[in-house]
Amino acid sequence: MDTKRRQPIGIELVKKGILTENQIQTALDYQKVHPKEKLGDIIHNLKLCNDFQLLNAIGDIFNEKTMFLTKADVKIPMEEYISLDVLRKNNAVLFDIEEGRAKVCFADTANSRAIETVRLLLLNRGLVMDRYITFKSNIEEVLNSFSGKVMDNISEGTDITSMVDSIIKTGMDRRASDIHFEPMEDKLRIRYRIDGQLFDVAEISKDKQTQIIGRLKAISNMHQEKQESQDR
Repeated sequence: MDTKRRQPIGIELVKKGILTENQIQTALDYQKVHPKEKLGDIIHNLKLCNDFQLLNAIGDIFNEKTMFLTKADVKIPMEEYISLDVLRKNNAVLFDIEEGRAKVCFADTANSRAIETVRLLLLNRGLVMDRYITFKSNIEEVLNSFSGKVMDNISEGTDITSMVDSIIKTGMDRRASDIHFEPMEDKLRIRYRIDGQLFDVAEISKDKQTQIIGRLKAISNMHQEKQESQDR
């Protein structure tokens, strides 16, 4: 993002004729109540102007390439290169690869940690990253169209064996290197480690903790017995 700009984005948008001063004030008043939201996302969510004109203006102000994404714009199987969980955590969509260059759209190109995380993961696969910018809700909409949450595959009403098996299978499908079953005061938290990052994926009621731990111990013992029989 271009840190050399001298004026706030609101003034820049007024100068470009995208918004009026009253519309910018409406967005700023909203931002006072929701300080974590970016002004561009607020303007988009409040539908204060044309989305494409707004996005192009933001790209011009910050000297960034822009892309208003749809599911059809995703030309490659994202998860073959980087997990959807990592993309979701970093508010990014990998939507195309051409001649060794990976096209990635971010919700916030000022988030250097997110940019670097995705860049390095792609570099490990021999890909150079080209970055684009879009609205946060646009990123979320596209990612949500490709996957659901882990809890969608886990039913509190199912038997313990099926529940544990589902958690493990889903972790394997998501390329988790570790699965954490973390007892807490009022629940059992399930987390996956994917590409070095931990993700909260499910919470199980506390009364099932003992049974789940018992099932995990049984699986561990079966694995140990299998290994010992193979070593003989």
